[in-house]
Amino acid sequence: MKRLYFTPDDLSRVRVGAPLGALGETLLATRTVQRSRTALFEGWRSQVVTAMPENFGVLADLVPADGSFLDLITPTRGARTMSEGITALHLASREELRREVIGAANCELWPPTMRLPDWAANLPDRDNRTLSEVAAAFESFHSVAFADRWTHVQSYLDVAVDRMARTMATEGVEGLFATLAPYARWRAPVLEVATRRVCRDRHLDGRGLVLVPALFVWPEPILLHSTVDETLPLTMVVPAIRDMADFATAWGPRTPNEALNALLGRTRAAALQAIAEGCSTTELARQLGVTPATASEHASILREAGLIDSQRHRNAMRHQLTTLGAALLDGDLETGLRIA
Repeated sequence: MKRLYFTPDDLSRVRVGAPLGALGETLLATRTVQRSRTALFEGWRSQVVTAMPENFGVLADLVPADGSFLDLITPTRGARTMSEGITALHLASREELRREVIGAANCELWPPTMRLPDWAANLPDRDNRTLSEVAAAFESFHSVAFADRWTHVQSYLDVAVDRMARTMATEGVEGLFATLAPYARWRAPVLEVATRRVCRDRHLDGRGLVLVPALFVWPEPILLHSTVDETLPLTMVVPAIRDMADFATAWGPRTPNEALNALLGRTRAAALQAIAEGCSTTELARQLGVTPATASEHASILREAGLIDSQRHRNAMRHQLTTLGAALLDGDLETGLRIA
């Protein structure tokens, strides 16, 4: 466990940050794919390992499955696309890269059977040869790890950020911290962060904290900090998904098949697809291009059919799929009818 101590100034400087971007998520995916027993990602991993690029070892040397790793997320500042991330990596401060390399090489949490490779010391060099090799490895693995799904993942993470920001706006910092369970627990003035190793406590001393949801951070949050500006807030990267259903949603929207269109009608099939992402009646109306009253009627019919569940949250009605609804939306009509 790691304890973060907050002052009143720190609490006033807590905020939700933008997603890490393609390079950051690819770096975290590098850790995940090397883990042999991660049930949540096993389906994804089993597909990726069959198409691993030849230069993946370059990333594996810098980002092992567990323990510490070379932080190339902070220097690239969350560039959204891979091309932007690669550009940001090449333009990163040489001094910041040098400090990241030194910090990773000396970190006590580096896996005991590994160490940062000697060639990593060349990353800050002006000729950029080593950095170019690392950049090429990121691009190769990104294309395998995300295939054509990055846009879907990016949208899912944008929604996760928006959801966290709304929680903070309506329920305050303590309400936001409450959503981090079981990965972190707030016991004022301390945020207890789950870790598999004993870590030194940290006093934020007015720096504050930025919370960022990510797809491939698992099974515990990751703390990042700037090596060149000690006044900047710490960044805590937290899991954006909790189970396989979340991962399936993040991986991309499902497309209603023709059989489902015939069964429900195109509008209600589209409503079921929209609800798969989780939405309110107002959001459903916006996606379908209908009035809230009409969207509420569609949701009521789907709910009576056992395809969705609805719960009121404050002033909004939130909808989500049932097991039957998910089976039908996936095109598994046989299973869906058996459940019914």
